[in-house]
Amino acid sequence: MRRRGRVGWLAAAALAATALASGAGAQGVDPGAKVPVGDAASEYWDLVALLDEGFAVTARFAITNEGPGEHNALAFGHVHRPGLPPAPFQNGRRRGQWRLSPDRRRIEIGSSVLALPDGARHFEVDNDKRGIKVFLDWQPDASVRSAPVGPQGYRIDVLQLASPVRASVWVVGMKAPREIAGTLALTHTRVPVQEGELLLRRIDVASRDPGSGTYLLDLLAPDGARSSWLSTSAPGAARVERSGFAIRVEGERQGASPDHPSPSRLALKGSDLDGSVSLGEPFLEVDPLAALPGFLRMVYSLRGRPHRSWTPARFDLSLVPGPALPAIRIQGDAVAALTFLDTLPQSQRAP
Repeated sequence: MRRRGRVGWLAAAALAATALASGAGAQGVDPGAKVPVGDAASEYWDLVALLDEGFAVTARFAITNEGPGEHNALAFGHVHRPGLPPAPFQNGRRRGQWRLSPDRRRIEIGSSVLALPDGARHFEVDNDKRGIKVFLDWQPDASVRSAPVGPQGYRIDVLQLASPVRASVWVVGMKAPREIAGTLALTHTRVPVQEGELLLRRIDVASRDPGSGTYLLDLLAPDGARSSWLSTSAPGAARVERSGFAIRVEGERQGASPDHPSPSRLALKGSDLDGSVSLGEPFLEVDPLAALPGFLRMVYSLRGRPHRSWTPARFDLSLVPGPALPAIRIQGDAVAALTFLDTLPQSQRAP
């Protein structure tokens, strides 16, 4: 049931030369690997595809210097199916046992592949052992933007946002692969040190309606400091970006992990910004440590109790894009990803 073969590495080298000649993607943001330098430094790509018929795919590709050795690579995630338990997949390889193309835009970690050229882009996990075969194909678009917030050296690039995606999904027990469509969000994060030293919680809210362009980022540091950033645009309007506004967490859902509560609402307030994001019940909650290979699981477990969850969301924003311009209102559906690097203390919870 394998859909396609691997791209030969002589062919990949030729493609790399073409990609290098064409330069970075839109707005000068190169989606390729930077290959982290420094003890505990890392980088990772987070992908979430919301598909028709209630299917969803989440994945993280990471290159990390944490644990023994340097430049270990990980790929893990889940296939969410309506009414059924999520199907996990995972691959982990030490340095020299995974592949990075010459242009650093194609990563192969075991049966997991992420390819981000200037043209057609691709994700796959083709794992006979786990009984999962997922293929996603999409095109780069104007979603690209960089978040100018966060601790020094911590960088987040938004590579795709509500981008149309074509998917082929098969999990053991299905009679045949399901060919379905949907939208996809993709971010690339670079971390100069162990991430738990910089963040306690991260919330990403990405619009999911085709053609929409709203992304909200909320970072909570271990000392309680907050960083916020919003990038949004109404249909036919120029992009508007705001940072440094207040975000108030209202209500909490304990979900599968009482120590990692999910907000029920985020209230946004700034000098020219007013709005909210309503979060529903999580459709997927995972312990990230469970997906790590043994040689890294112990290292991470000594530093905290991480947790991740994904929930449907709805945003309603009113903002003034510039002087003498009328306020605009932007509404739409979204997906929120909540990443906890450790348990959330009572002092940081909603009143």
